[in-house]
Amino acid sequence: MTTIITATNNALVARHISAITAKTGSAYMGISKAMLIEEAKKQMREGVCHFIYLKKNGEVREAMGTLSKPVLNATLKGTGASPEEWGCCYYHDVIKGGARSFRWSNLIAVLS
Repeated sequence: MTTIITATNNALVARHISAITAKTGSAYMGISKAMLIEEAKKQMREGVCHFIYLKKNGEVREAMGTLSKPVLNATLKGTGASPEEWGCCYYHDVIKGGARSFRWSNLIAVLS
């Protein structure tokens, strides 16, 4: 077993690391994917992010997404449970024009 100690003040990043490490069995994968997720979310908050992830059915998906508040407010259904609670990231797909989500552990690359 490998123990990796990271310093972060962000509890959500720590949760990402823990969840991905548990799912993949690799602390290194947990840390690298958590940092990749934060980069994607940062870019989506600032505008549009181009990224690749693995869909639930095994298909590789290339997406352009945003976390723009006005766009999300128009498409968000508000079921009460945040996708973050079940290890997912919600975003608005600017190409398909709708709400989408992906599992944290399935993020492959951030291209922009």
